[in-house]
Amino acid sequence: MSEYDSTVEEDFTTDEYGTEPTDDFTAEDSTSYTDDTYTEDAYADDTSSDDVYTTVADTDIDGDGVNESVSYDTDGDGYNETIESDTDGDGWVDTVATDTDADGYSETLLLDTDGDTYLDTYATDTDNDGWVDTTEADTDGDGFLDTYAADTDGDGTFETVQAI
Repeated sequence: MSEYDSTVEEDFTTDEYGTEPTDDFTAEDSTSYTDDTYTEDAYADDTSSDDVYTTVADTDIDGDGVNESVSYDTDGDGYNETIESDTDGDGWVDTVATDTDADGYSETLLLDTDGDTYLDTYATDTDNDGWVDTTEADTDGDGFLDTYAADTDGDGTFETVQAI
C-alpha cells in the first residue's frame, strides 16, 4: 500500500515592472508506504527556488527545422532572403518590388540575365558561357569551390596556411 501527497504553495508577486518575482515558491512532497510489517514516511520538506525561467517560443514558418529568428531563408525556397530582396541586382536590398501582372511575384525576382530561358535562381550556368558556375568557382581544379578551399596554386596546401 502506498500513498503520495504533494503540496505546492505559490505566492508570487512581482516587482514594479512586473518581471521579477519577489517571493519564493515552496513545494512539500511526502510519501507513505506499508510493507507487511512497518509503515515508513519520507518527506522532502521546504524545497524552494528563487530562480524562475521563461521560455520564449520561436517559429519555423517554412518548416525547414530552423527557427525564423536565425534563418536566412524564411520562405524555404533555398535562397537567402537578402539576395531575394535585391531585385534590381545593385547589391542593396530593395524596399519596393514591382509586380506588373498582379500574379503576386515581383517581375524583377524572375530574372533570366543570360537569356537561356532558365530563371537565374535555377540556372547552373548563369552567365551562359557553357561552364557550370561551380566548375568556374574551382579555378585550381581540386574539386572544392575556391571560396571554401583557397588553394589557388594547386599544391595541396591552403593559401591561408602557406601565409603562416
